[in-house]
Amino acid sequence: MDIKVGFVASPRDIVINSKEDRDALLARVEEFLATDSGTLKLEDTKGAVTLLVRDQVAFIEVGVSSARTVGFI
Repeated sequence: MDIKVGFVASPRDIVINSKEDRDALLARVEEFLATDSGTLKLEDTKGAVTLLVRDQVAFIEVGVSSARTVGFI
């Protein structure tokens, strides 16, 4: 599962690969975005933990990771 996070004062986004269930992740993200403050803890597939602060988050995009093709058709 790919999670793309955009920030208020930054033109760059971060992408986190998570092994968490999509429905559970969406519920946590919706709860996080519904509040005016707080933090969201995300763990990637390698075990690294990212903490997001609600005041700085502009958007969160949750999608399925896809294999990237390499080469010519």
